[in-house]
Amino acid sequence: MKTQLIEVGKRSLTGIVLLISFGGAYLHSPLLFIAALASLLFITLYWEWSRLVNLTKPSRLAFTLLYPITPFVSLMWLTYQFYSTDFYLPIFPFFAAWSADTGGYIVGKLCGTHKMCPSISPGKSWEGFIGSVVSVFAMCWYLLPKIVLLRSSIMATNLVVMVIFALAITAIAFLGGLFLSVLKRKEGLKDAGSLLPGHGGILDRFDGVLFVGIMTVILTLVIK
Repeated sequence: MKTQLIEVGKRSLTGIVLLISFGGAYLHSPLLFIAALASLLFITLYWEWSRLVNLTKPSRLAFTLLYPITPFVSLMWLTYQFYSTDFYLPIFPFFAAWSADTGGYIVGKLCGTHKMCPSISPGKSWEGFIGSVVSVFAMCWYLLPKIVLLRSSIMATNLVVMVIFALAITAIAFLGGLFLSVLKRKEGLKDAGSLLPGHGGILDRFDGVLFVGIMTVILTLVIK
């Protein structure tokens, strides 16, 4: 019990520091936020990605362009393209993925007994997934009306569609975590790194954000 409380404390403190750091960078300027994302990409490639993928193989280098480079660049593009015209859109992937993580973590810890994929990611449960959907729905209900590109769409005005949208976002964020879990398990690693106490590495904290970031870019291209 004591160990769990310490772990929850470290996770919460790291989350608060990340929120203050990234929130502060985003509020300061789009350039600073893009620089922060570029720094995270460099850290990921230099310290974490090489542990997960053998970069001496050309095919692995090509794969690296697809992930994690393309998702990070997508987040930078969203900031560059929409910061001045649609302030909440570039940070939507962060709110979405971290809402899913938080809801899933809390509910999963409290009552997560039915495992989703124990052989790949034993910490994920169906109860936690439902908690993620509820948390993401609450985020959508609050944030979608503030996003210029989406506030007049059916996703922000129809309750049933918003529930389906929240379910889709949760599933995509979950796939981001599952994808990373497969890579880690292949290399026998518990975490991608150790930079973030209570979370692991950058990829452990941003796996869902990266997948939702790609989805958000596609969404902007379709709606626009």
